[in-house]
Amino acid sequence: MLVAVLATLASVALFYLSDRQQRWLDQPLPAWTRLIALLMLVGGVLLLTLQLGVSVGLFVGLWVFTLPALLVPLIVSHYRDSYQRRGGSR
Repeated sequence: MLVAVLATLASVALFYLSDRQQRWLDQPLPAWTRLIALLMLVGGVLLLTLQLGVSVGLFVGLWVFTLPALLVPLIVSHYRDSYQRRGGSR
């Protein structure tokens, strides 16, 4: 189960880093990394489905993908974008 969760989390990272509007790297990863991310996501969800059953496996797999996919851009933008306080008082 750990392999499935790690594959799903790695797919989130690859999807984010290959996006043209990502803010973590100076240049996004090449577009073909999205295919690798998709294969990792499908593999992770398939492994979770085989281990936990269809309904629970899909539910867990998609939530393991969805939560980091929502949180990674928010966390990265918090540390990289201009709305963070830059000293001085307001």
